[in-house]
Amino acid sequence: MTGDGRADLLARDKAGVLWLHKGTDDGTTPYTTRTRIGSGWGGYDQLVVAGDLTDDGRADTVARDRAGVLWLYKGTGKTTGPFTGRTRIGAGWGEFNRLF
Repeated sequence: MTGDGRADLLARDKAGVLWLHKGTDDGTTPYTTRTRIGSGWGGYDQLVVAGDLTDDGRADTVARDRAGVLWLYKGTGKTTGPFTGRTRIGAGWGEFNRLF
């Protein structure tokens, strides 16, 4: 997510707040203290950091809403303003119980 080559972790809490845990490459403490990067994510039932889907060198996130619509959030590589906005990229994905 941050573009530093380390594996980061996104987590969403029950209130729909999105948190970033930056990777450290340390097996004892693999992630830093969380950073709040957004709110209003409770409308999605699945979130996947899908890698670089847009071929710009930054990790992107795919979200599925409860109607089965997929939304692409293009990554910026920054912890402040981590996404450029959303783009609808598919529909009919509600039949699947997990996205990876």
